[in-house]
Amino acid sequence: MTLSENELMNLKMKREETQSGKKLKFLQDNRRKRLVRLLLDVELRGVDHKIYITKDFRADLTVHDGKWINDHIRTAIVKHNYEINKIPNLQVKDFSIQEIREYERTFLSDDP
Repeated sequence: MTLSENELMNLKMKREETQSGKKLKFLQDNRRKRLVRLLLDVELRGVDHKIYITKDFRADLTVHDGKWINDHIRTAIVKHNYEINKIPNLQVKDFSIQEIREYERTFLSDDP
């Protein structure tokens, strides 16, 4: 039994409408933002090269002729992109306790 593209899209949309789907989406978005912040504010602080963050949150370094990048920059970008590429395959169980508590503080608080 194979599903058509429309059935797969409907299934995905239904999954995102559930509470657990919303929780997973929040956790994934939060992880992406944390990884971008880590890359720019910690790993590559003070770097003179321009680093572009694409719409899917991957880092891209455009090097013009004659420019030199050291191994630290290249390694940081490769690690960042590897972590970003893993995010769509993560499940709620793959996130840390702190990330899940952040979700609970944001959405499950008793404040009106």
